[in-house]
Amino acid sequence: MAIMKGNAPKTIPAKLEIVGGGETNTLSLTFHNRKPSEFQAKLDELKDSKDPFLPSMVLFVTQAWESDYSLSLEGVQEMEDERPGICDAILQGFHKVRRVALEGN
Repeated sequence: MAIMKGNAPKTIPAKLEIVGGGETNTLSLTFHNRKPSEFQAKLDELKDSKDPFLPSMVLFVTQAWESDYSLSLEGVQEMEDERPGICDAILQGFHKVRRVALEGN
């Protein structure tokens, strides 16, 4: 299949293996396929905001997830409070699944 302009998927399903705090979990979620320019614009917007940075970025890149935590600012903050570092792990997962890679050759 040829790579066509404007034909990138709008969302990206992912399963993140989360390890830490004495547990191993899989977080199934769907990311918005945000462009780097959109990501940077959100970063710039949050510089002047009182909203918590990492939870806000998680909400910006995540469309849906399979979790008892609500996909809201409060839910993300509660998840981070119980599992410190999970916001960073989710953002790392976003960048990892969004990147293309050469296979073969």
